[in-house]
Amino acid sequence: PALEGSPLQLSIDLSTQAATRQVLEDGMRFTNAKGASAILMNIHTGEILSLVSLPDFDPNNRPHDAVFGDASDSPLFNRAAQGLYELGSTFKIFTAATSLEKGLANPQTIIDTTPFKWNRKTFRDYRDYGPINTMEDVIMKSSNTGTIRMALAAGSISQQDTLKDLGFFEAVPVELGEASRTKPLIPKNWSDSSTITISYGHGISATPLHLATAYSIISNGGYQVKPTLKRLKFNNSRGKKIISEKTSKQLVSMLRRVVSEEKGTASMGEVVGYEVAGKTGTANKPSPTGGYYDKKVIATFASVFPASKPKYTLIVSLDEPEFYALGEKRRAAGWTAVPVAAEIISRVAPILNLRPIMPNLQVTYTSLRSQ
Repeated sequence: PALEGSPLQLSIDLSTQAATRQVLEDGMRFTNAKGASAILMNIHTGEILSLVSLPDFDPNNRPHDAVFGDASDSPLFNRAAQGLYELGSTFKIFTAATSLEKGLANPQTIIDTTPFKWNRKTFRDYRDYGPINTMEDVIMKSSNTGTIRMALAAGSISQQDTLKDLGFFEAVPVELGEASRTKPLIPKNWSDSSTITISYGHGISATPLHLATAYSIISNGGYQVKPTLKRLKFNNSRGKKIISEKTSKQLVSMLRRVVSEEKGTASMGEVVGYEVAGKTGTANKPSPTGGYYDKKVIATFASVFPASKPKYTLIVSLDEPEFYALGEKRRAAGWTAVPVAAEIISRVAPILNLRPIMPNLQVTYTSLRSQ
């Protein structure tokens, strides 16, 4: 009431929102996805610059609320803030964060990546990455077995503490009614089996907005942020310290390798001049009758840029993408969500007045001065 009559300024940037929506819609059409979402957030303030959920609708011709079937099939369903998904390997960086904070490992620590047997099930990686890898290689190559062993070494309680601090136990406190009513789905009995699957993003369901918040925390120096749709005039205070500055820098460095190196799962996400860092996640969709679909996935790319001085996080998620490339059907995030995110970053970075980092030009300029 004290602010009645005052102008309401939103954090949404109209140019950024328009560019994000256009690229996301083109990417959704190209990959034949049934739905898509994208969130661009300031990692320090929590201000949301763009938030898109597709398919959407014309507010002047609002469709009726869905009464039957899957609620997410309705254009009224906000996939970014309301959709609960298993977000796959994007969670592996949180497992690494726990190990680093507990002092159990550092980025160069050797991790066993051989097949892992638990009860009657054997866990294997998508490819054979060899018997051992460093922690940063486990993240870069997205090794399930290495991540599982890190999680078990840290323990279930430590895993829960990390995810709780990152916001995965509560609804996101943002000014959206549907978000405030959407809490992540977590196990009632957090067993060792839960610890295993949650280490690589299965067995827990959260919204892309939860993921954007968590990636903002791990990349901004480790401070808690509160997502908001309001433009903040003054924001000099920092939130609760979640992880150390050292751990934050190590995590961003590992995420940078996922994009910058040829063997990384997000190598198609490189945007010249903007140092993209991030992690892919390709999770099979649960079937209503039990188990998982073999050929239906949620493909997600959680990214941060620029890596040398992180300012923004971008989450792109595609629902059931599938297209042909190089003679094969492609569904993985590295082929679907990653290129879409790269195009969004290349479009919005100049709008955000981010100056591209061009080391080759700097060397040339320096050499010219010396001459």
